[in-house]
Amino acid sequence: MKTDKISNTPAFYYSVLSILFGCSLMLFVIMSTQLDNTPFASTQVASATVHDEPPFLNVWVTYNSEQYEVYKKLVKTFEDRHKVTIKVSKEPHGGFGDKLFYACSSNTAPDIARLDIGLVPKFAVGKALVPFDDLGIKELEKDLFASALDSGKVRVEDGSIKTFGIPDEFTTLALFYNKDLFEEAGLDPHKPPRSWDEFIEYSKKLTKDLDGDGLTDQYAFAMENTLWWSLPFLYSHGANIVDEKSLTCLLDSKEAIQSLEFQLSLHNNGFEAGSWRKGSITPDSGFKSSRFAMIFSGPWNLANFSRSNINYGVALIPGNPDLGIKSTTNVGGNANVILKSTKSPKLAFKFLSYLASEEVQKILVEKLNAVPIHLGLERNGVKMESKELQIFAEQAKYAVARPKIPGYDKIENIVNSEVETAFNKNRTAKEAYQRACKKLDKEVFEILR
Repeated sequence: MKTDKISNTPAFYYSVLSILFGCSLMLFVIMSTQLDNTPFASTQVASATVHDEPPFLNVWVTYNSEQYEVYKKLVKTFEDRHKVTIKVSKEPHGGFGDKLFYACSSNTAPDIARLDIGLVPKFAVGKALVPFDDLGIKELEKDLFASALDSGKVRVEDGSIKTFGIPDEFTTLALFYNKDLFEEAGLDPHKPPRSWDEFIEYSKKLTKDLDGDGLTDQYAFAMENTLWWSLPFLYSHGANIVDEKSLTCLLDSKEAIQSLEFQLSLHNNGFEAGSWRKGSITPDSGFKSSRFAMIFSGPWNLANFSRSNINYGVALIPGNPDLGIKSTTNVGGNANVILKSTKSPKLAFKFLSYLASEEVQKILVEKLNAVPIHLGLERNGVKMESKELQIFAEQAKYAVARPKIPGYDKIENIVNSEVETAFNKNRTAKEAYQRACKKLDKEVFEILR
């Protein structure tokens, strides 16, 4: 999962003696190359009713053209209903984090922005965002997927967890598989693997030398080996990256090491294609050409694969029955945040609540085939247009958000570097994760503690 990086060495806390408020503080926090545990300034927003606030919002979004057309209609409905004005700017997704950072530093930030969830903690700790906890987030929590809300939560300086973003749709990974290759291997195309044990048995039949030259031509699986793409393996083994309360690294646990050993075994036993190597065929390309029978991917690829005329299916990522885990996956995508410089925080939150409502989520499902975050749609029998999207809606129930701490890009870089040595057989899984933990404790967690 790629996110816009504001700095190669992001800082989480910056020691400042002067009293600085709003987005301007973001400039100092993010550009610093030192980590520091200086206490934060207050993040309280002055109380006000919506009627006491300016009836105007400036919103920056990163939707594609199809999404944007639907979004504009939703905005018009809210404007007419509440007699307010909302100016919407469609921004390119690439480099958006940098643009928002500079807008914060120059006091030209919007009231609301649609931000990659990987960047939410960085902007939150940079004091650029308004926490939703005093604006009514509790009223929404009971109706939204917990894992979706978790993706917008951040651990702040006093150890508490605050909410700084609300996704407008769910993005996660599921298992894509080629039905034709399943049939050719004597497997039921309507019964994808439900556990990792079944996954291995399927892999033995799906990995083939098609021309008898002694080389594998068809692989059962292809994967990325970066941390975000590896989280389903980690979670399904009962492991995690960090204990968010004590800020202790958990990658050196027995369960985490077993999850990496399992990943390594897929490649070392010849089932996985080595797509993680630079210059190799990507999982998406190999899947479209029927060279790879199974991959992890998200709803963003449904139209792409359908255009390729692949007879494919989507299934829950295999689970671990021994641990009582039916399935698991990660969370990606974007969250709507409120910038600290806004003069209308209550109105902004009211608008974000509207976007997360059952009314709007139903429209997003019907018009964009989005995976909804509102639980009411399932309760009221609203179905996705395709069986594949229904699977993603089901997969969302087993999603786990990334750690609620700043510096995820730093965590990802450290872990990826060490895991690469294990995949290249320079270190064992245990050695790689132990080294990763030492670096994470020193460079990230110890400073946050």
